Amino acid sequence: MSITTMNILGKLLVLIVLLNSCEKESYEPTETLPLGDASETVSCVYIQKVSGQFEICKTENDSHTTLTDANGLDKWWPKHSTSRGEILFYQSESSREINDFESASLCKLNANNETITLIPEGSFGWDKQGLCNWAHSGNEIVMAAVDSTLGTWQVYITDANGGNPKRITTRDDVDYFDPIFSLNDKKIYCSSIPENEELLNSNIEIMRIDVNSGEEERLTYNNYRDHHPDISPDENFLIYESLIDPDYLSIGKWAIKELNLATSAERIVIEDDNINLFPKYSATQNLIYLTELEIETFQMRATVYNTSTKEKFPVNETEDITMNPDPF
Repeated sequence: MSITTMNILGKLLVLIVLLNSCEKESYEPTETLPLGDASETVSCVYIQKVSGQFEICKTENDSHTTLTDANGLDKWWPKHSTSRGEILFYQSESSREINDFESASLCKLNANNETITLIPEGSFGWDKQGLCNWAHSGNEIVMAAVDSTLGTWQVYITDANGGNPKRITTRDDVDYFDPIFSLNDKKIYCSSIPENEELLNSNIEIMRIDVNSGEEERLTYNNYRDHHPDISPDENFLIYESLIDPDYLSIGKWAIKELNLATSAERIVIEDDNINLFPKYSATQNLIYLTELEIETFQMRATVYNTSTKEKFPVNETEDITMNPDPF
């Protein structure tokens, strides 16, 4: 089975290089827009290309800080734990693709801003690893990895130090992506091909899996692909990226959708001419953090969408590439 949106970031970066070879308008940072709730400020970690390498950065109260030091490795996929005050991220060789799952090591920045390697490349017999997320308790980590004996992406849970991995997915021949914990840490939301559907089709849906039993429940019913779910702070909604036009540019048109978990009603939250990926709710649900490829300027950036004003603005007004904002 082919890798799906696991490679979207790499494809987007290639697309930007191709587009930048054409004549284009210069990028002018957008003026920061007022928030619908004046008490809510933009606070997140994200990655930014700094002097040719991707580093972990933080924006808080209009202050922008680079948290990691250049060491010849790209850092990516930052995930902040409010309960621990620590940030998970991956490191991989900077000469390779940004989401290089084969050479990735899982690391964390502790409260003292020290980098600690949790799962080195090749640990546990894994050929690839990625897409980690903290449990809300801060006591566990969920991630996707490819065991060399299976050859498919499966979901694993480890302790907070990356040890004692436990596989929770049960279908050996199917890939699972994008795992996150429910608020009580007893369920996992992720994306996969639904049971009893052909493995070679492109229909990937959002699933909910019981951590203890491995029982799966299908949540979305769309024609193409749904990826990267995030649970709302009140646990009434799921937000996720959804492929709505597979022929748009080279990787398709991706919108942000929201699913009402009580009624199964689905609605499009963000749809425009840009490519919208990796949505995350803010603590109040007033803001949605995402990665956006702005087609008009060919700029990839970490972006915030105001659900009240229906407007977007950048996390950091810079010409550098920014991606993967994770709010705290």
